Amino acid sequence: MRSLHYLRLCAIKSILNRGFHCPSCGGKGGPAIDRKWLVTSFRRCNDCALLFRTPTTTEEENEKFYQSDYEESTTTDLPSNAELEALKKENFASLSTSYLGYIEVIRALGGKPGGRVVDFGCSWGYGSHQLQQAGFSVEAFEISKPRATYAREKLNIATVDQADIRPESCDVFLSGHVIEHVPSVENMIALGERALRPGGLFIAFTPNGSLALRARNPKGWHQSWGGVHPQLIDDVFTQRMSDRRAFIAATYPYPMEALRAWDGSPRLLPMEGHELMIAFRKPNV
Repeated sequence: MRSLHYLRLCAIKSILNRGFHCPSCGGKGGPAIDRKWLVTSFRRCNDCALLFRTPTTTEEENEKFYQSDYEESTTTDLPSNAELEALKKENFASLSTSYLGYIEVIRALGGKPGGRVVDFGCSWGYGSHQLQQAGFSVEAFEISKPRATYAREKLNIATVDQADIRPESCDVFLSGHVIEHVPSVENMIALGERALRPGGLFIAFTPNGSLALRARNPKGWHQSWGGVHPQLIDDVFTQRMSDRRAFIAATYPYPMEALRAWDGSPRLLPMEGHELMIAFRKPNV
């Protein structure tokens, strides 16, 4: 039923010629580079180079979807009390969505225990808990009210509304597989910039949308965008963004030595893996 509702909504928008501008910058999309179900297509923005699905999803539609309709295994399944206690004993290491590898990337890029992290899109709090166990101070945002409540009540995670994320309040603004879901990529990045203290790190993990990966795995790439993932981040978008922000980008498995050696200048590492990491450091001004 959820898929039928999504396709019906896309068909109506297509007939009305709505939802065909970039959800991030408002620019016009180029020709379709992929299609699904006749009524949806995937395009690259002519202005900011973001890969995005048309018709697009409004902020209101996005908010409603993540309250009750979104389902994705360990990301959305809330453990029972007994299951939670077992997971806490192993520090959630067995979860496919574990943050333990992300914490190593944070450390490689210069994030230090004791620093304050905003976990943007924390789901039910397992990653925030791992960050706390690693010595970081954590404030978290989750769009789903049931999952945010679980994180707060079951794992003692300090959850806040997005509007309450304070300017220059954190050392790391982190998101794990969130940026491909949001209504506006640019708005999320701008929020991260505002929240970071000078010298702080913006770090996002996301599916790799590169066309080079599409050439090697066309079926997997085709399946990676759609109703749940309305956009993908890739090397072309990242390089375009580096006109204003000096990014470093790499794919899994992450080259830790190269991350440790990053000097803040634009750097695009090999784009062969299925998961992409993009990061930038807020200037010390």
